[in-house]
Amino acid sequence: MATAYIMIACDFGQEERILEELKGIDRIKEVHGTEGHYDIVAEVQSRTTDEINTTVSEKIRRIDGVRSTLILVAQC
Repeated sequence: MATAYIMIACDFGQEERILEELKGIDRIKEVHGTEGHYDIVAEVQSRTTDEINTTVSEKIRRIDGVRSTLILVAQC
């Protein structure tokens, strides 16, 4: 099982809507609002890191209002 934490920067005022939309994505296990450069952190679990990359590129980055993402793959 592969786990990654996705840091997500959003357009101003879009954080709550994006957070709710993220909750509907199958591989996302948890989402939390944050303070700082990134607005949301999402925990993604999948069988492979390739599936995580697909989730980020085809689902998360396509959400209207998502400005940028940073993928942190867990090693332990």
